[in-house]
Amino acid sequence: MQTAIARDERFRPVTLATEILYALFSVYLVISGAVRGDTYRLVMALGTFFLYPLFWAFYKVFHFKRGYQMEFCVFVFTFLAYPLGGTAEFYQKIQGFDKVAHTLSGVFVAVLALALYLYLERERPLKAHSVPTAVLFVFFTSMAVAGLFELCEWTAAAITGRDLQHVLSTGVNDTMQDMLVCLIGTLLFCPLVPRFYRGGYDPLTGAVAGFLGKNGLYAQG
Repeated sequence: MQTAIARDERFRPVTLATEILYALFSVYLVISGAVRGDTYRLVMALGTFFLYPLFWAFYKVFHFKRGYQMEFCVFVFTFLAYPLGGTAEFYQKIQGFDKVAHTLSGVFVAVLALALYLYLERERPLKAHSVPTAVLFVFFTSMAVAGLFELCEWTAAAITGRDLQHVLSTGVNDTMQDMLVCLIGTLLFCPLVPRFYRGGYDPLTGAVAGFLGKNGLYAQG
């Protein structure tokens, strides 16, 4: 446990640098949207700053200590999916970028799902957990979020008038492919769950262990 906490503390400068770079890129997007008179880009760019008040509120409400590796994962994934993919329109400009983002979303949400499972089971020591149940929880939570994301994308398309799911050109193919690559990302993460329960270390489950360990949110024994 102390090792996981120490690793998380050592990750602090990397996380802080990442958050600064994220902010600078978001400022650039706001300025470019304003200069171009592109209302869509400007509004989307302003929205990229949502992570900062979100984390502030999260730590304030729950009185949690900062998990630097978890923050790093959140900022990196959000940077790819929102400022780059959505605001800078890499989804339209770079073929396959959306599939990379959706694959990573499967991994990213699975990480958060494991953290949630361990939080819900925080009163029980790890050795008392059902590992198959943990794997199934992670899998189905990640896939449920993938489905909700597609519903949100469909709603956003109706509001903005942009064919975000490429329905006109691909029918349901783009949506199904997004779900498929998310499934692949989730399945890539799932084997790390039993490995974590056996005491194995990797950066993703290590991020979860570091955050929960610093906040005393699961019993290791």
